[in-house]
Parts: sequence; structure tokens; C-alpha cells
Amino acid sequence: MSIRQYWFVLWELTKRELKRKYARSFLGILWSCVYPLMRMALVVVLFSTIFNKGIDKYPAYYFVGFLMFEFFATATQTSLTTLKDNRNLLIKSKLPRELFVLSRVLTAFVNFLLGCIPFAAVLAWYRARVTWYYLMILVVLLLLLIFTVGMSYAVSIWFVFQRDAMNIYSNFIFILRFFVAMFYSVEWVADGVKWVIQHNPLYAYIYVMRQCVVYGQWPETMYLVQMVAWAFGMLAFGILIFKKYENDVVERL
Repeated sequence: MSIRQYWFVLWELTKRELKRKYARSFLGILWSCVYPLMRMALVVVLFSTIFNKGIDKYPAYYFVGFLMFEFFATATQTSLTTLKDNRNLLIKSKLPRELFVLSRVLTAFVNFLLGCIPFAAVLAWYRARVTWYYLMILVVLLLLLIFTVGMSYAVSIWFVFQRDAMNIYSNFIFILRFFVAMFYSVEWVADGVKWVIQHNPLYAYIYVMRQCVVYGQWPETMYLVQMVAWAFGMLAFGILIFKKYENDVVERL
């Protein structure tokens, strides 16, 4: 299969996933814009008296964490079952199995980009300064995408061999949500918890994005190194696991 055909098939699979996701939704794909805005409004109303005085531009601060975490969580959780969901197509066709995982990740990424539309409106409301640090947006998103693809490869194979993986991973994502400093400042927690959060790969991506986009500041080098190391380390691990066990997928499904 040529590279051109590869991308065409990937896009067709992604369109199929998008249509299936919003098939019974009244708002359709616009829900990807409305949902994060509603979540932000709810959190701001609930926690404004607690956090607004301690965190500058709190709605934008929360919005960044929510959008980036939801992208990762949605992409990896939907990728978990993608090989099982496409079992018949895997058997009947000779398509690369990676395409099915990539289509789930790309679907989540499209939803993420749509969610960035109301986020841009929030930034405009706060008159956030547009600086050259905005160029880091592409770098951060690319590295987060690479990290997420690697994780998605790994969990998709994990589910084939361990059907309890769905319950385990769902609980892992639920717990992880509280360790990315999504709605609070990392400076407010105990030193041990702070260390865990600061070395959480997702926090690195969220922190750098906040610094560059919301506050117009250059992030610490530690987080830049973490982003690159986690992205390519996880991608290498995911590819290794996927390639090692992909030939056993059909028999196990």
C-alpha cells in the first residue's frame, strides 16, 4: 500500500468513526464545542470562590487542562477496544492493523480541535497577549499526539489479551484525572504529591501549553525535555508491543 493510499484509508476510517460517534446526537459534531464550554462553566461556577483568587485567568487555566486530558483519555479509551470492534474487517482485509488505532486517535484529535474554538473565545475574553510563544502550540500538540498514539497502540493490544483491561484502564484514567492539576494549582499540594504531578507526562504537556498560551511565558526546560522524552519513548514502546503481538490478534479476538 502506498503512502497516499495509507492516508486515504486512514481518513475514511476516521470519517466513519466520526459519523458513528455523532449518529444519534442532535447537535452532531458541534457537541465537541458545546460540551467543553459547559464543563468549563460548571467548574468555574462551582470553584470560582475557591480558585479564582489564587489562579490567574482561571477559566482559561482549567480549559487547557480539560481539553488536553480529555483528548488523551478519549483517544486511548476508544483505542482500547478498536481491534475487537473491527474484528470482521481485520479478518476480511489486509489493511495494516495500526490504521484502526490511528483512526480512533485522529477522531479524538478532531474533537479536541473543535473544542479549541470556545477556548479561543475564552482567551479573547481575557485579552490574552499573542506572543511568539504561540508557535509552541504546534510543538506541544504534535508531541502530545505522538505520546497518545504510542499509548493507544499499547492498550489496544493489552485489551486483546486481557479483557479486564477496560475496567482497569477506566479506573486508571479516573484516578489520573486528579494528578494533572486540571482545576487546582500544583503549588497547593504536599511535596510528595507535587513531585508525582510534575513527573506525570500529561502534566508536562498541559503546563507548557498554559505557560505559552494563557500566560505568555516560556516554560522551564525540565518540562520541555519531559515532553520530548515521553512522546518518543511511549511511541517506541507502543510500536514494539504492537508489532510483537499483532499477528496473534485475530486468534485472540
